[in-house]
Amino acid sequence: MPAPKYSFADEEQLILDATVKSILDSSLIDFKMSEIAKNAGISMGSVYKHIQSKEDVLVALAVQMTHQTLTVISDILKLPYSLSSKIVALNLASEESMYIYPFGYRLFTMLNSLNLLNKASQGWVDKLATVSLQIHDCFENELSNAIEQGELILGSDNKDSLIEEFMLTHWTLSVGFPLVVSHSCNPNLAKETCNLSKPISLDHPLLKGTMRITNSYPWKNPASINELIEIEKNLISLGYR
Repeated sequence: MPAPKYSFADEEQLILDATVKSILDSSLIDFKMSEIAKNAGISMGSVYKHIQSKEDVLVALAVQMTHQTLTVISDILKLPYSLSSKIVALNLASEESMYIYPFGYRLFTMLNSLNLLNKASQGWVDKLATVSLQIHDCFENELSNAIEQGELILGSDNKDSLIEEFMLTHWTLSVGFPLVVSHSCNPNLAKETCNLSKPISLDHPLLKGTMRITNSYPWKNPASINELIEIEKNLISLGYR
């Protein structure tokens, strides 16, 4: 019986799905390329048409997850509430909705290693850079529009500098939180605070801190708990919480 035929895109998705199973059966470090082919039900030659190394596999998964993250962010930013509240509300989206896979946080932490990225194929690295830039541009455009429409008051600040400062600050909060709570040596954080498997609550320290920092900027309509309650309902309807 001839082997089943797939389109290039379908075969690539088949490989990524098989990769997830292989990683869940072992780990982000110990999975084997041969297991990916076995789980996908295709030959190693077919696998190598798409990915040439374990580094390629990890970057390819990151590309898929980052596309999902972009979708969630875009959907939240389209909601009819103040931009300040929507930015804070990004923290309310579940890990599953943002990163698809239960190992998403750990994978993105691994991708901070230039050694890993340097070993991956340039094509996959370029794809990751492209979708990451789309997320950056999405935020930059929203903040720029908010300034032009008077929602975020510029004052004496330079527009580009203010946007860069705001984005860097919030990106640091977003990336830093899972790294901090994953350190088992930190006994000062409550167990519920460190539970990444559940969406954070409206009274979670990260949400409160993000709202405090966001509202330190001169918004016409600062982020409010009332809007966050309404946004939370929308996220539940969208399946993001």
